[in-house]
Amino acid sequence: MGLYAAKGAVILAARLQLGNAATRLLLHMALECWDGEAPDGRLPRRYFGGREMAAIALGYMAPDNASPAARQAVKRAISELTGKGAIVRVRTGGRGLPAEYELLVASARPVGGRRAVDNAVVLPFHGRGQGDAGRTPQGVARRTP
Repeated sequence: MGLYAAKGAVILAARLQLGNAATRLLLHMALECWDGEAPDGRLPRRYFGGREMAAIALGYMAPDNASPAARQAVKRAISELTGKGAIVRVRTGGRGLPAEYELLVASARPVGGRRAVDNAVVLPFHGRGQGDAGRTPQGVARRTP
């Protein structure tokens, strides 16, 4: 399903400096959507899992995923995601249908199947000690072009 969308969601969350709950929800949405057009014709990068599924992604397990606290947590995360431009509401929920969102993340499969190491996106890592400059979170020295 949304493997490439999930990779794009991680990068987008870092770029937009999303909070923890919004990042978790965006990643959940990306994993639930299709990268390309679905076999049944559904459009790519569309999430329509509903509020209870979104609450589970935020850590509210059943039956608490239908609680007022869970509803508020989902509402705040959705508000942050729409406010920062990570998602767009396509349909408002109601009458038995969940809301539908389009994720504004890259979800295309890399050309050639595998991405070359030199084309990989490296996020900056700001460590605490001396000698951390120029290192990735994994501790591997970053190549300079």
